[in-house]
Amino acid sequence: MTRRAFLHVGTPKSGTSYLQDRLAANRTRLAQDGLTYLETSSGDHFRAAIDLLQKHWAGELEAARGSWAALAKTAQSTPGDVLISHEVLAAATTSQVKQAFDSLDGFEIHVIVTARDLARQVPAEWQEKVKHRGWVGFADWQRRVTNAQRMPAETWFWKVQHLPDVLGRWSTNLTPDRVHLVALPGPGSESEELWRRFLSVAGLAPKPDDAPATQANTSLGIAEIRVLRRLNNLLHQAEVSRPTYVEKVRELIVREVFANRSGSQAATSPPSMQPFFDEVNIEWRDWILGSGIHVVGEIDELMSQVQPGPWADPDQPDSNEVFDAALEAMAALVIDIDQSNSNNSSGSRNPFRRWAGS
Repeated sequence: MTRRAFLHVGTPKSGTSYLQDRLAANRTRLAQDGLTYLETSSGDHFRAAIDLLQKHWAGELEAARGSWAALAKTAQSTPGDVLISHEVLAAATTSQVKQAFDSLDGFEIHVIVTARDLARQVPAEWQEKVKHRGWVGFADWQRRVTNAQRMPAETWFWKVQHLPDVLGRWSTNLTPDRVHLVALPGPGSESEELWRRFLSVAGLAPKPDDAPATQANTSLGIAEIRVLRRLNNLLHQAEVSRPTYVEKVRELIVREVFANRSGSQAATSPPSMQPFFDEVNIEWRDWILGSGIHVVGEIDELMSQVQPGPWADPDQPDSNEVFDAALEAMAALVIDIDQSNSNNSSGSRNPFRRWAGS
């Protein structure tokens, strides 16, 4: 019987972190049922993805060289069906897609694309850019998204988010039944539904004792994003190193402090974007229906509708909320330094580079 290789190639911000975390937590169970989420030394498939794409991702490419070939070799020596998953793969060119398929020669290739509506993706991708040291405002981000050429994509956003483009590149030489578009359930749905939909592509189903995801790429409120934007700009001027930023800002401030704050207004798309979304909705629906690909869920779940009710401008958060978020971030850093000093037997070295504002 021909083995199958499932390539989950994005899109970013479509539950990929949740799915990858849950796949890892249930790796043994899934392998027993015939589907192996391939293991790597780093625990995920990020390095293999940027190696395939030859993308210089914050200096990571050099360390990633050979990772895709190694992952494909592992797949070839693994019994049963295999699964590779990383959202960066959504940006692969047709030649890179061919390279990926060639490296998995002998497998029946299946491509999985998870996706959600653009009304949620636009603010989510903006927030992700800020999390990665950016400081662009939402209004500027919105203009970039709406004014950029969508297909062929001239921006990273559209290269990984424009479904006809992503699916078109990744369906090269595949029959429609081997291309699976998994629609994210609407707001308020249980995360278990996404897990069910994803596993169904491989003919599997959740089990009552499946381990839950242990991590989440939690969304921030607009007050926290405003603090982070300003902080990123200052740290850029101070030339703070990436390792320090990842440890002290992304992991400590963002993941441990900001992600656990409650009550801050979420970033959403404004009502003024609805005509733009309507245009894209028609484009996507026509392509999906005409392609004959396998859709898990409902196409209507991918059709963007802005949230009803008053809209909070992400560039104008409540000043008291911003102050509170900034103060909590400062407290977390001081506590972290104090704990580091207490545990450092060699002295009280301050690991931070000070920046003096003008």
